[in-house]
Amino acid sequence: MWESMSIIEQLIDNIPEGETKTTTKAVIKLPKGEYYQRVETARGELGVYINSTGTKNPYRLKFRSPGFSNLSVLNHISKGSKIADLVATMASFDFVIPDIDR
Repeated sequence: MWESMSIIEQLIDNIPEGETKTTTKAVIKLPKGEYYQRVETARGELGVYINSTGTKNPYRLKFRSPGFSNLSVLNHISKGSKIADLVATMASFDFVIPDIDR
């Protein structure tokens, strides 16, 4: 604990002078149109949809979570099994419920 306090004190003493918050310009400006990209994550496929009007802020931005995609196959996988097996089946998906509810 004493060593951690010493490290924190050294960090505080070496904080540079200057502004703590600055404004930045937009990094990306998409041309007008619709864009969709898929990325593989640890839990499955993450989808990103962007509808751009050509300005720095998109008209619409939508994320499709991997849990939502995986939930669609639950009916197919659990067909013919018992209700008690449904808990174990859903646990194997490793759902993040708030992520699905968006």
